[in-house]
Amino acid sequence: MWNDRLRITETAERDFHALTGDERAAVRDALQRIDDDPIAGAPLFDPLKGLWSYRVGALRIIYRIVAEARFIVVLTIARVRQSAR
Repeated sequence: MWNDRLRITETAERDFHALTGDERAAVRDALQRIDDDPIAGAPLFDPLKGLWSYRVGALRIIYRIVAEARFIVVLTIARVRQSAR
């Protein structure tokens, strides 16, 4: 599933495998959208400036765009906390 432009950290890989089958399918679709258009997500601000967030239902994908090297690094896939809503 992953390709040369979309790099997944070990943490994000573990996060991905801990999801339900339906969640994994939704995250796969989201990762394809991010791969197609890296700025599809929202830029984050201090202290996470330089990172991007893409929401998938109750999940959030946090990633970094490495423009000069032309790839995206997915850092984590996490549930959105109830208190953050």
